[in-house]
Amino acid sequence: MALFRKLEGLGARLPCIISPFAYVSRTAVLEDGTIAMHQSLVNAGAAVGRNTIINTKAVVEHDCVIGSFVHVAVGAILCGGVRVGDGAFIGAGAVCREGITIGPGVVIGCGTTVLRDTFESPYS
Repeated sequence: MALFRKLEGLGARLPCIISPFAYVSRTAVLEDGTIAMHQSLVNAGAAVGRNTIINTKAVVEHDCVIGSFVHVAVGAILCGGVRVGDGAFIGAGAVCREGITIGPGVVIGCGTTVLRDTFESPYS
């Protein structure tokens, strides 16, 4: 995060990198420095902030809003309309029910099913 901000302050613009094996809807928006890895899916109307990782086989469904500096780990599923705050981490295989909010900096553990808004990490 610090390096990204330093580069940004120097006027550098990091590219958005999309694997040729990923699917990103034409109506989705991925900001600078974001990476969509192999077999990831970013569906219609989704918005992904700066310097975010959508890892292998992760699913970001329609109308999700993901902040900057977020990591959506391997195989995680964000159902429609999920909102994720800056700096959050969604662990491998986690599933987030539609319409919920994950707060800034929250860590969702591997394999967790999130059924309601979460603003504190259960690991803090």
